[in-house]
Amino acid sequence: MPVPRPLVAMERSELEDYKGSGFDRGHIAPAGAMKWSDRAMSESFLLSNMAPQVGPGFNRGIWKALEEKVREWAVNRGELYVVTGPIHDGTNSSTIGANQVRVPTHFYKIIFDPIRVEAIAFILPNKKNPVSQLSTFITSVDAVEARTGLDFLAEIEDTVENLI
Repeated sequence: MPVPRPLVAMERSELEDYKGSGFDRGHIAPAGAMKWSDRAMSESFLLSNMAPQVGPGFNRGIWKALEEKVREWAVNRGELYVVTGPIHDGTNSSTIGANQVRVPTHFYKIIFDPIRVEAIAFILPNKKNPVSQLSTFITSVDAVEARTGLDFLAEIEDTVENLI
């Protein structure tokens, strides 16, 4: 097996990239969902779990509200699978810092309930959005797949996935 080479500048983000950028270090896997382990909580703050997010109105607003809602659903339902990530639309997306960290134009979150065989998906633009508008960003898993080029719920038969 090949030995991984260390990342070099321009291939990773550093704290300095965020300083003065106007963007928050937004969690992909939220720290609030990692309370089950001190190690998991600590590792949620690694920069590999961060992406530039607009702070007020997004990371500290609608995105936070969505993360809290997902934790509530997980408590009520017992088991959920959650997939989250950035979307970079277009070739002229902005960057921050000396390492030119790309700023996502959107973020997605897919929540799948394997017991009820239900799913809900969201695509939110990385900008200030009122929390009251959260439901307007509900979309299908197929829409997230189309935007990201990824295949979610790949282990589920397409006929069943279409029903979900």
